[in-house]
Amino acid sequence: MIEPVGLLTGLGIGVATGLLVGRRRTGAISATDSIHPDDRAAIAQAEARAFCSGVPQVVSYRRRDREGGDWRWHEYRANPAYPANVTVPPLVHAPGDAWTFATSLGETGDAVRAAKIIEDIYGSAFAFDTEGQFTYATPTAQASLAMTLDDFNAPLSDEPFLEGGDLGWKNGVHPEDYEAAAAELRRCMRAGEPFNYEYRVLRASGDCVWHRFAIRPARAGDGRVTGWYGTGFDIDVFRKTDDALRESERSLREMVETAPALIWCMTPAGEPIYFSRRLREFFGFDVDAKDKPGAPRLHSILDAVIHPDDRDRVNERFAYSLRTGDAYALTHRQRRFDGVYRWVETRIAAMRSEDGTILQWNGVCLDIEEQIRAQDELRQAQDKLAKASEAASLAELSASIAHEVNQPLAAIMTNAQACRRWLEADPPNLERARAIIERVDRNAQSAADIVSHIRALFNRTTGPRTRAALGPLIDEVRELLAEQLVRDRIRLEIRLASDLPPVPIDPVQIQQVLVNIVRNAIEAMTGMPPDRRRLCLKAVLAGDEVRIDISDTGPGLPEPDRTFEAFFSTKAQGMGMGLAICRSIIEAHGGSLHAENRAPSGACFTFTLPLTEGALRQRPGANGSSA
Repeated sequence: MIEPVGLLTGLGIGVATGLLVGRRRTGAISATDSIHPDDRAAIAQAEARAFCSGVPQVVSYRRRDREGGDWRWHEYRANPAYPANVTVPPLVHAPGDAWTFATSLGETGDAVRAAKIIEDIYGSAFAFDTEGQFTYATPTAQASLAMTLDDFNAPLSDEPFLEGGDLGWKNGVHPEDYEAAAAELRRCMRAGEPFNYEYRVLRASGDCVWHRFAIRPARAGDGRVTGWYGTGFDIDVFRKTDDALRESERSLREMVETAPALIWCMTPAGEPIYFSRRLREFFGFDVDAKDKPGAPRLHSILDAVIHPDDRDRVNERFAYSLRTGDAYALTHRQRRFDGVYRWVETRIAAMRSEDGTILQWNGVCLDIEEQIRAQDELRQAQDKLAKASEAASLAELSASIAHEVNQPLAAIMTNAQACRRWLEADPPNLERARAIIERVDRNAQSAADIVSHIRALFNRTTGPRTRAALGPLIDEVRELLAEQLVRDRIRLEIRLASDLPPVPIDPVQIQQVLVNIVRNAIEAMTGMPPDRRRLCLKAVLAGDEVRIDISDTGPGLPEPDRTFEAFFSTKAQGMGMGLAICRSIIEAHGGSLHAENRAPSGACFTFTLPLTEGALRQRPGANGSSA
């Protein structure tokens, strides 16, 4: 029996002898047939890797000893040894083998024999003597290059090959590759070392194909090199694929390095492993510069670059994503190499395998400092415009009242003087005086109507109403104030009951009420510690109306009873008209608005909206008595 662990020690390739002569029978079953069909390719690949790389290979495979026998697992070892002599196993010389090399080759014949064995395995092989003269080449190799052995060995210069001369096989090598390949082959031949090299072969068809050549020395019993044998593998597809991958990788890396963003990568456990060039320039250090013994690299980097006021929030969000695998986006301040903190938006997401396993984390930081500044400037401009608008409205109201009321007041004064004259007459003309008093009454009513009309305009009585859902309206308010919430580090919680029906409202005016109250709450909490800045907006169904509560954790209202009083404000620059207008809008909708302090701190504003139109209820001040 031929054991598949027997080695061709002359080749030093660790090939099972049974596999080398797989077309020959060894009893009831051939050596090839004894190997499971699914495992034969793996063994052949192990042979090739061992021969070309010089690295031992170990493969598990299934084998049976007879036809119909059970498959049993074996371990196949391919151990490249390159010993001192070529020993061809006796089985190779079995009857029927026709080895066609000349016996006159002497010691050089050992290399040819080895080449023949390699040809049996791989289909292509060659051999040459110690001077570089070819002694054998497979017919397919000669046909592929359209060259005979004489063509291979034809001298192209006066010097021998080992002394820098050239032989005819040079014409089968790409001009750009020949000099380096020939120099390496000469070096290996002088040193007696294996030759492993890749270069392009020029075929007779005109194709230029990448090959990897593996050439080994054949040695006599005393260790002398008696010749060389080897084979070539067509690696054109692999080489071009590898080149394409390298180019793709280079292009991708160049794109990442030049992208107008700060890009970085982490291991699945959160260990930073890569900073893009722009990020290195931004920080002023590379990914491993902040390593500390016993401290995770991520924490060391975050401690070095994140603003102290944002650090806890960033650390918590990182930890949450690493724990759950969720992506995140966060706005915070980040330290630049010159010590200046700039606003950035950080986004990270996990790159996963097909089965969902996290392979690494990819992150990007976008410098939004200019955007934040522009938003601040826009907000300041809007605030100035709002104040100017309020002042203009107040001035317009005053001018309108003065202009419109002036005429009836002047008439009242004129008629009053006339009435006094008629009463002072002797005798008094009571009939005339009575007529004048009636005119005074009409003038006074006219003045009252004018004031009521202007007041109604100033209170912004609602126009046509539509049934609208409060959820989308509240979402719009959140979007409008999102930047201010992030900037002031306010945690907003929205709780909407699932059974809220649409309500008949003027959406623009109700949104105005929500924005005014929420913005006041945000401004009230800016003096509180960041971890205590919480804002809650809750909407529930309460009988025949919807109740909305807006509560904060600020210092509370200094004078709750005066909160909605016109021209009363707790702000240094406030005009005291916003909440008064809010109450007027809610009451015009048939609802109510009130405020109260809450323990231990904070304030809560509550307003209601009726579910049906025409539900305008009479409340204190609804007809001009207050607000």
